[in-house]
Formats: sequence, C-alpha cells, structure tokens
Amino acid sequence: MDATSQAPSTALRIDRVRLAVLMAPKPGLSFEEFDSYWLNVHARVFSSIAIAKRNLLKYEQFHLDPKYDEVIAAQTLAKSRSPFRGIAIFEATSLDKIFEIFQDEEYLRVVVPDEHKFFDHENAQILAGPFATIIDKL
Repeated sequence: MDATSQAPSTALRIDRVRLAVLMAPKPGLSFEEFDSYWLNVHARVFSSIAIAKRNLLKYEQFHLDPKYDEVIAAQTLAKSRSPFRGIAIFEATSLDKIFEIFQDEEYLRVVVPDEHKFFDHENAQILAGPFATIIDKL
C-alpha cells in the first residue's frame, strides 16, 4: 500500500440511516410509464413538501434499465427476475426522521395520492438500516 492509499473503512455509519423502498409499479402501467412518471413527476411532487426538505439528507432513485435484463440473466448471480423496477433511497440522521415524513399531513394530502398513480404499495418492500461505504472514488 503506498502513502496515498488507505485501507477501506468497514464501520457502519452511526450518524445516518437509509430506508430503501423496492418499487413495484401499479398494475397495468408499462415500465416506460412507471419509470418516466416516477422520475419526472413524482420526484418533483415528493421533493416539494416541507418535511422532506427539512428531514432528509438525501433522496435518490435507482432506476432499472431493461436493456440490462439479458446481461443479468446470463450471469450466475441471480436467476429470478425481480418484480421491482427501481429503488427509492431515503437518507436521514435517524429512521424516526424518515418515518415522520410518511406520517406528515402534507405528505398524506399531496404525495400519497400521487403515489397511487404509478406505485403499488401492496407489493413494495421496505428495508432500513445503517450503511458503510466501502469504495468511494468521489
């Protein structure tokens, strides 16, 4: 290891937490309709509410790209096709800060009705916990 290299840190961050929602599209919606609406419409709706601006450190969307389906299927990593078409990732100083958003009056009044246009709550899955960055070249 040279003088400029550092061993990767494997410690979980204790100052932040992430919640990931595995996004299931609303039945009857094409992948393209789901993908475009989530990125171009819903992202603006969600990020406009005051509590999201106040409580979140980061909100990211991970969009699946169908052009990679065949490449993934040819690999031995996983053989089943995921019913999820993306992952919404919320980062805050605590899980309570994230859940405050989902209980907020403005979220319930503005964001939830928009979610029903493209997102299937019944088939989504949620994961939460601390994280460790192992490689980061930024």
